Amino acid sequence: MEVHAHTHSHGKKNWKTYFWEFLMLFLAVFCGFLAENQREHIVENQREKKFASRLLSDIREDSVFLQMRIHQLQDRKNVHAQFLKIMTDPVKTTDSALMINFVPLLKSFNPEFTTATYNLMKASGSLRYIQNDDLTTALQKYYEILLPRSSYDVEGLEKIFTEYIVPYMTKHFRFQDLNAPDDSLLHIKHIILNRTSESDQELINIMGVYGARCDNLLDLQMSPMKKAVELIDLIKKEYHLN
Repeated sequence: MEVHAHTHSHGKKNWKTYFWEFLMLFLAVFCGFLAENQREHIVENQREKKFASRLLSDIREDSVFLQMRIHQLQDRKNVHAQFLKIMTDPVKTTDSALMINFVPLLKSFNPEFTTATYNLMKASGSLRYIQNDDLTTALQKYYEILLPRSSYDVEGLEKIFTEYIVPYMTKHFRFQDLNAPDDSLLHIKHIILNRTSESDQELINIMGVYGARCDNLLDLQMSPMKKAVELIDLIKKEYHLN
């Protein structure tokens, strides 16, 4: 007896089967895309908040420095007024009084702003993480306009100091008096070398020019100080930071 193998016919897939297979594949890919997109969104939000926290820390440091600089410049303005008063008094001031009122005017006003985080964000393209356009605009104005402008006249002050004040001091002052501790200034009998009415007027003129530049520098601190306070409040509210 011969045994015949039976062939089993397999049913062909209809269009519905293909459609569902395609749909399942599409959904799997699409869901994977959504998951990856959501992951990137979460990562970017984390980076945004991290950068915001660092910016907040930097701007707080700036605000402390600006407050200190404003205080120093206002104090210098008051000291200069006293210096000018004694120098223009009809009764010639003593050498010691001149020195005691002059030395406090010798202050340095070099900029000490903390711009590392903003510079990094700008160079790396990370400013795009800041989603609040108003905050981005405020940051750009603060870092790229107001801070540079606030130190615009510092080089001019240094130039006046090195080209006019130092030569005058070298000619008329004794180094041992200038090098004395601050608390001993009142107890030293100062001597101004080769002092005349002309040399006094020269010092008045030099310190007048220097003082005017310092007053201008004081005015330039107000805008960044105000903007720093605004930025601190804005960042704290936007990112719920303390």
